[in-house]
Amino acid sequence: MAALCLAASPRVLADRPVKQFREVKVIAIAPLPGFEVPPLQIPLNVQSAQADDMAQLHGQAVTGLLEANFQGVSLTQSQGNPWQANLIFHGYTLSPLLGSPSGISVYFDGVRQNEPFAETMNWESIPDFAVRDVELVPGSNPLYGLNTLAGALLVTSKSGFTDPGGTVDVSGGSWGRIQADASFGAHGRTGAIFVGAANDYERGWREYSPSRVQQAFVRGDWRPDENTSLMLGYTGTAGRLSGTQSLPLEWIDTPKVGFTWPDHFRNRLNAFTAQATHELGADWAVQANGYLRLSRSSSFNSNTNDFAAYDPAADGPLGYVVDGTYDPSSVGQFWYAGVSPAYDPANPQATINNVPASNVLGQVRTRGYGFSLQAVDSAALAGHDNQLTVGVSLDAGASDFTQFAQPAYFPLDPARRGEAIGLAPFVLDPLTNAGATNRSIGVYAMDVFALTPAVHLSAGGRYNLSRLAVTDRSGSEPDINGRQRFHRFNPSLGVTWNPSPAFGLYANYDEGMRTPTPIEFECADPAAPCALPNDFTGDPPLKPVVVRTLSGGLRGSTADGRLRWNVSPYLSRASNDILTVFTGGSSQGYFANVQGTRRRGVDLGLGGERGRLEWQANLSLVRATYDASFETVSGANSSADSEGVIRVRRGDRLPGVPERLLNLSGEYRLTSRWSFGANLRAYSGQFVVGDENNADRHGALPGYGVVSLDLHYRPSRALAFFASVDNLFDRRYVNGGLLSTNVFDTPSRLIDTTGSGTPTLFVAPGAPRSFLLGVSYAFGGAAADDD
Repeated sequence: MAALCLAASPRVLADRPVKQFREVKVIAIAPLPGFEVPPLQIPLNVQSAQADDMAQLHGQAVTGLLEANFQGVSLTQSQGNPWQANLIFHGYTLSPLLGSPSGISVYFDGVRQNEPFAETMNWESIPDFAVRDVELVPGSNPLYGLNTLAGALLVTSKSGFTDPGGTVDVSGGSWGRIQADASFGAHGRTGAIFVGAANDYERGWREYSPSRVQQAFVRGDWRPDENTSLMLGYTGTAGRLSGTQSLPLEWIDTPKVGFTWPDHFRNRLNAFTAQATHELGADWAVQANGYLRLSRSSSFNSNTNDFAAYDPAADGPLGYVVDGTYDPSSVGQFWYAGVSPAYDPANPQATINNVPASNVLGQVRTRGYGFSLQAVDSAALAGHDNQLTVGVSLDAGASDFTQFAQPAYFPLDPARRGEAIGLAPFVLDPLTNAGATNRSIGVYAMDVFALTPAVHLSAGGRYNLSRLAVTDRSGSEPDINGRQRFHRFNPSLGVTWNPSPAFGLYANYDEGMRTPTPIEFECADPAAPCALPNDFTGDPPLKPVVVRTLSGGLRGSTADGRLRWNVSPYLSRASNDILTVFTGGSSQGYFANVQGTRRRGVDLGLGGERGRLEWQANLSLVRATYDASFETVSGANSSADSEGVIRVRRGDRLPGVPERLLNLSGEYRLTSRWSFGANLRAYSGQFVVGDENNADRHGALPGYGVVSLDLHYRPSRALAFFASVDNLFDRRYVNGGLLSTNVFDTPSRLIDTTGSGTPTLFVAPGAPRSFLLGVSYAFGGAAADDD
């Protein structure tokens, strides 16, 4: 169970058994290691966990760990796939899906993991078995570069020095899940190596949603002398992830069914990292890293065509097919560019626009690269303890984006309901063939100064210069060619006061910035919406998002460290926040700036140990609202006018953010060999995408709670058995949604051949009760460490 690490002093933490907690002496507060500060000197509610905490979760551990143990965190799974979770922290989102606005930065061994093309996060790119430490730094801390609006997630890998020995972990459970991973670390006097591999498969709890993830990790370390260390690392991952989208509310009695299918993603990554540290005497040290990330993502999406502009009197009956024979005379389906022309066999695009469905094949190939150089001075200043870091970084990416479309139909066959069956090969001329390059240069500095032994001041900032360019590679869409340049200095200022090792106060102010991604840059015209995440058009420029965050808090513990607590309020205001506006359906829309949004809340934490029981309780309150009034399009919203426009008022709540999050967890050591754990996660209701004015007839989604249990048995220091159950009471719930049009609104849930569908609420059903059983074997140093 993760500790409330900042609520206790390092001395207290050191007294805990190593099996449950490792001593937390310092916390890194910069992307590169080296600038590390004692927790009580950091003016933020930094949360951290170690490998032992994740070992209790067995699979999808990074997102699972954050949701189960960290304050202010929730997950939604709109795709019905555990590897494609949307992470929400303090009202900001991090998602693997193109078109989702991102507000959280992720670093693995000092290397940025957000994909350059759209700032998305593929969670399988971080092998769980290789993770040693996880830190969640809240706020818009500028040291972590662009896109750090709500915070930064810092992940550090294991090495042969820190984790010698080997482990083998095998488990299986509900929905055909089979997981296996193995890792081994070893070291000599100056060198070390850590290697591991994993394979995870499940067929999915919903129809047509199997997934397989394969991961490999290699890290080599060399310490030629006590002042120098070098590291080389490689991460390789391959994932085939399938999902079946949200369901109409009227179908919630059958949550396992798919809406349209197939929908799947294939992600591949080969990442290479080099890192070096050298101490220059007693006070100065320099750190550097460089990286190359080669990623390739392909997606196959089945879509219903956009009915927003359909006029039966003017356009004629809807076209549909029973036996696969295409009727070229049908008119009335819309998808790509408004009203379709009559079918012309010489023009395949017309075919796409005149059928009830379309399949879209998208491919993104990205080469990301960069380096960082950092210097740290720990010499005293005017007789006071002081730490200063200065650094420079470059993060760049070059992406190729292509997209192809295929006309499709939905069969009038209940056995194949929702399957988008292609009528012809994919159109050879891509809808989009574009290249995108982005480059961000940052220069940063931060100083932590001990005004007195109890009071520490921190001050610094970062200057960012970012360039973005999009180029048409088809030769037929010159309007998408464009370049933008953004620059800004973002400051940071904080103070801590610790009158005793068991009590402290802090306050902090940060500013951060997010620049538009290539997909947002080229899909910002309301008159020419994109089939998200699809084609580009030449659009008006978007403004960068600037976030100002004010936070503070109190933290403390009892003298013996058996009880720890924290109270951590915050206020975050975003100027020119970027909003995704969906037009006729759930797959077509554009991006637009809104004048402002606001997130304000508080994280409350209480935890401790009593005898054999270890427990914690976290309550987070967050109110995420629009800070200005504006109009936007949401045709499926019942409060929309005849043009599909809704009016959002200042104070209306942002979609997808529950106002209250409760997390209760505990672990009881029955004997030296048996332990039992329990976790309750509860969330209040939330509004859905498309209901930005909070006025749709469906109202907010209901809140829900989920209980999980786990049992561990260790007959020897090398062998362990484990079992877990999630959603113990098999609670039916939904954890997200959007407003859209259901074209399968007939009693048999087949395509509606007489109308344009029914506007309704679509919801993402939560997973039912599931079980997992497994065994873990440790040998060498790993078995000794676990003793």
